Amino acid sequence: MITPDFELSQDPDFLTVIIRVPYARVSELDLFFEGEDFKFYAKPYFLRLTLPGRVVEDGREKASYDTDKGVFTIQLPKESPGQYFEGLDMLTSLLAPKKSRTAKPLVEEIGVPAEEEEEEEEEFDWEIEQTLYKEAAEGPVPLQCYYGFGNLRSGVFQRLQDELSDIIDVKDPDQTPTDERKMRRLEAEAAKFDPDHYLADFFEDEAIQHILKYKPWWVDAHKKMMA
Repeated sequence: MITPDFELSQDPDFLTVIIRVPYARVSELDLFFEGEDFKFYAKPYFLRLTLPGRVVEDGREKASYDTDKGVFTIQLPKESPGQYFEGLDMLTSLLAPKKSRTAKPLVEEIGVPAEEEEEEEEEFDWEIEQTLYKEAAEGPVPLQCYYGFGNLRSGVFQRLQDELSDIIDVKDPDQTPTDERKMRRLEAEAAKFDPDHYLADFFEDEAIQHILKYKPWWVDAHKKMMA
């Protein structure tokens, strides 16, 4: 899991949490808050905070998402309006887990046998260690390699290596030039090439003959247009 960049602010009635998750899968969003507990999950990001004051879910809570910036803005009603929450700038302290509390999953399945439910709760760990997000240190400008449609993207994979290690073959695409990526692709294709498989597809082609003989509608349409 990746700990996202975040900040907190407040007014007399609300605590506002701003979370930057530029590569999140918003379709898998999960949000929970009660008392001093706040949990946010949008793969591959996870944020758990121990708040310095109590918040409540009473219908006044609001959340918005800026798709261009990849930023969630969440307003949480204070349980005691007018209370001032101390230490909102002490982010490391807010990230620290509450060891004395047993965390439970946010969603519980109804009708699960008691023994199985207890076993699942023991395996579920909301107290995973979190590392405070840090901006890249100043120094020589690193090599930026572009990729994607029209070579318009760069820097996408810098903080997602742990999540994407089983998906992408190039371990550091942001620092790998196009020529080197092409060379690695050709080497991987050569290493995985199976001559026996190729020959089998070449000689035993009954399964694809009907596909090769298929004539789409635009062939006749083109002939009529050119006649």
